[in-house]
Amino acid sequence: MPGAKREPGRRTPRYPAVFELAAADAGQRVERCLLRRLKADPGHVARLLREQRVRFVAPGSAQEGRVLAAGEILEAAGAIHVAAAARADKAAPLPNRRIRLRVHHEDADLAVLCKPAGLSVHPGPGHGSDTLLNALVARYPELLALGRELGFGLVHRLDKETSGLMVVARTRAAQRALVRLFVERRVAKEYLALVERLPGAARKGTITTPVDGKEARTEYEVLEERGAIALVRARPLTGRTHQVRLHLARAGLPVLRDRRHGRGGSSELVRGLFLERLALHAHRLAFDHPLSGQRQEFEEPLPRDLRHAWQRARENRVGAAPRSRENDPSGVRERRGRSPAGGGATWRKRSSARS
Repeated sequence: MPGAKREPGRRTPRYPAVFELAAADAGQRVERCLLRRLKADPGHVARLLREQRVRFVAPGSAQEGRVLAAGEILEAAGAIHVAAAARADKAAPLPNRRIRLRVHHEDADLAVLCKPAGLSVHPGPGHGSDTLLNALVARYPELLALGRELGFGLVHRLDKETSGLMVVARTRAAQRALVRLFVERRVAKEYLALVERLPGAARKGTITTPVDGKEARTEYEVLEERGAIALVRARPLTGRTHQVRLHLARAGLPVLRDRRHGRGGSSELVRGLFLERLALHAHRLAFDHPLSGQRQEFEEPLPRDLRHAWQRARENRVGAAPRSRENDPSGVRERRGRSPAGGGATWRKRSSARS
C-alpha cells in the first residue's frame, strides 16, 4: 500500500543466495529456516518454494541440486541455494489451464504424458495459447525458467495429428540428459498405425531410405490385416521429421489419412471408418531415467477414434478371422512404467483436450 512502512528487520533479499546449513538448522522446516536466513516475509518464502527456486546442494556437488518442498525437514549438511527469478521472456508461452493433460508419470525431473490428436506441440502460425506447451507451463511453471534456449523442456515432438506418448524435462539437468539419450538413440519408441496395404508390400522389414538427406532407419511389422487395411507396428531407430510416415509409404503401407506423404487411403476405403485425422499413434516409450538410471517403460493403447476405425474395418470385412488378444495392442491393456521410487506409473484419470 502507498505510504506503508517497511517492517523493522525486513529487507529485500538479493538472489541468487547461498548459505551453509549449520547444526542449528537440523530438524527445522525449510520455511522457518528461510524466514530466518533471508529475513523475508512468509508470503515471499511461500512464493520461492512454489516457484521451485529453493534447492539443497550436497557438499562438493554442483550448484543444481534437489528441489526443496514446503514442509520439508532440513538436515545439518550441505547448503541451500535460492535462485533468482526467471527473467520475463516476451516470447514465452502463456499458461493455458483449460487444456487438460493425461499424465502417466511425473517426478521432480521429468513428466511422461499422452498428447491427444489435433493438439499442436508448440505455438506457431495460427496457434496462440492452444498448444501442448501452453498446457505444460500451466501445470509445470518451472518450465518457463528453462527458457526458449532449452525449448521450455520439450526434447522431442509429435505431429499435430499424431497422438501418443511424450517425455518432457522439468529441470536443466534432466533436459540435457534427455537430449543426450535421444541423440545417442537410447530412447525406444514404438508407433501403431492403420495403413492401406498395397499389393506386393512385405509383412515386415527395415526401411533405410534417407530423410532430408540424413540417415534414417525404421523397422516395421504388420500385426493384423482386415481386408486392405492393416494394423502396423513401427520402430524408428532414428528421429527424423515425418520418418515413420515416409518410411511406411515407401514400404507400400501408407498411413490412412496421410495426404502429405502417402495416398492416405482411397475414399472408398476410409469412408466407412469415420477417420478424421492421421491414423498414427505413439504407442510405447522406454528409456533409462536420466538421473536415477532406473528403466522407465510406458504404453498407451490406441485412442478411441482409431480403435473404433479398426473395429469398423473388421465388421466390414467378410469372413474376418477372430480377433486375437495375444497380438492386439489396440486393446485397453497397459504395461505401467516404473517410477524412480520403484512404484507404478501415475495414471491420472482426466479427460484429454480431445479424444
